[in-house]
Amino acid sequence: MKRLRRRLFLHFSFQFISLAVGMIILFILLMLILVGVMTKHESMINYYQTKVESVAIDTGNSINKLTMAEGWDKDLADEDVWVQIIDHNGKVIESSNVPPDFPDSYDKQELYVMQENKEMLGFSLYFYLETTYDEPYLFVLGKEDEAHSLLQQLTGDYSSEDIVDQARSGEIEEKLQTVDGHLEIWDGNNQLLQSIGNDTNAADDLPLDIYIRNITPDAYATTATYHRDESTGHLWVLYTPNEHKQELKLTSLEEIIVAFAITVAVFLLLAIILSFWNGFRYGNPLFIFTSWLSRMGNGQYEEVLTEKEKKLIFKKNGKIRMKYRLYAEVFGAFYDMAEKLDQSKKERERLEKTREEWMTGLSHDLRTPLSTMQGYGTLLESGQYDWSKQELEEIGKTIDDKSKYMLSLIEDFSLSFQLKNDSSIANFEPTEINSLMAHIIEKFQEDRTLSDYHLSFEPLDYTVTMPIAKRWFERMVDNLIYNAINHNPPGTNIKVKLETAGDSLLKIKIEDDGIGMDKETRRNLFNRYYRGTHTEARTEGSGLGMSIALQIAKLHKGSLSVESVVGEGTVVVIELSGTGPLSH
Repeated sequence: MKRLRRRLFLHFSFQFISLAVGMIILFILLMLILVGVMTKHESMINYYQTKVESVAIDTGNSINKLTMAEGWDKDLADEDVWVQIIDHNGKVIESSNVPPDFPDSYDKQELYVMQENKEMLGFSLYFYLETTYDEPYLFVLGKEDEAHSLLQQLTGDYSSEDIVDQARSGEIEEKLQTVDGHLEIWDGNNQLLQSIGNDTNAADDLPLDIYIRNITPDAYATTATYHRDESTGHLWVLYTPNEHKQELKLTSLEEIIVAFAITVAVFLLLAIILSFWNGFRYGNPLFIFTSWLSRMGNGQYEEVLTEKEKKLIFKKNGKIRMKYRLYAEVFGAFYDMAEKLDQSKKERERLEKTREEWMTGLSHDLRTPLSTMQGYGTLLESGQYDWSKQELEEIGKTIDDKSKYMLSLIEDFSLSFQLKNDSSIANFEPTEINSLMAHIIEKFQEDRTLSDYHLSFEPLDYTVTMPIAKRWFERMVDNLIYNAINHNPPGTNIKVKLETAGDSLLKIKIEDDGIGMDKETRRNLFNRYYRGTHTEARTEGSGLGMSIALQIAKLHKGSLSVESVVGEGTVVVIELSGTGPLSH
């Protein structure tokens, strides 16, 4: 699962990093598009201002000075404009296509006049201040303004007259034809005094259009040039065609809102697509897992995946498809779990069958002594016979034996569940092992009913003391010795010996040279309620003896193992380890 955890971590980390990078790239692209839209919009409303800003953007910083990018000389010459770059001290450090009569440095007054008039030597001026470098730089673009020069000439020649007479109007009209212009003269009361020239280029401007034209000159079909005669108070307005006129359908704010809305829509669409993709990619395996769990809940352990699911997950060559490869360990774990659950189900069924068989056997075992006791009781109660003392003793002994046998069955039940559910029932006391084992063996050696079995004991050469729960320990050894007796024919040799291994391990071996056990019996030996039936010996018992012995061994922090070969005998080994070195 560590491998799966690492793969999931790397997969989702890579996915989210890729998504973040993709979003950043998309955001940058959208911002570039937005900048492009805004630049285009700017160029649509003020072409030459955008041109000077483009020159500033394309200008790079070399090792020792600011230099214009290659290609701008030709581009500026084609459009009949020029550019100067002025440093903080007023010196021109770079220029292109500049007429020869322009200075290569400017003082404060010259720059002030340029800023105020936005005109110099017959050229309209456009400015852009670059502040991204260590010191500021002023970019100045100049465009020859024939309309401004002509208006200056006309106002110089004719402004002294309130109204230009008809003869002189003809002269003005001829001059206006050179620029395809239209001239309007307004008095101080906003009354149109005179209109001369090409009427198609006349403009019905409102008062505020003077400011709008200054900010967005290319939003109009004509270019307006103004001059106010201080002596007469007349305003002269010359309209000439605007070759850079663009139709503006949206305002700047509206375009920003639309661009932002498009950006949000793109991100939202992408998020929806990714959500659906992730939903299908990671939802399908979850549906498969849910179906599998449902089948497991119904006990269908043999069917981990349906044929349809197998075709969906696996290729024809048996390999997992790429989109499910992330869950390779999960599918493997499902198969392992299904196999274990199936085995557990079969084991449960087998144990249930064994338990039923044991209950049947136990019922029979209890019925037999009960029938005997009931029979003797009926005879004694009837008073039909005159029993001798010897007969009564025999009846009493039989009833006593049967009672003890039934009591042992019940005790086995009680002891098994006590050991399973409550380990605190044991009372451990330091005990000398040799003497305890000798006491246990002595009981069997003195039992005349076991005279046909040869029981021997080999103690240790030295004393060993361990914490022992005497009652339970004695029951464990009794069960193992009784097994060696009950499941072997008379004449069997049974040897119990003690051994030590290291400083803290005690071994108790119970060996016999009896008939041994087959593989099936050894495999089920420690299962509760299992009773081996491979011998002709009596089969009385609860089937709990070996299970109880193992539980008591574990209660003493020990283990129990069995080695047996059919026809050669059996060796049962109890290994007990103390909490420290054995006390000698």
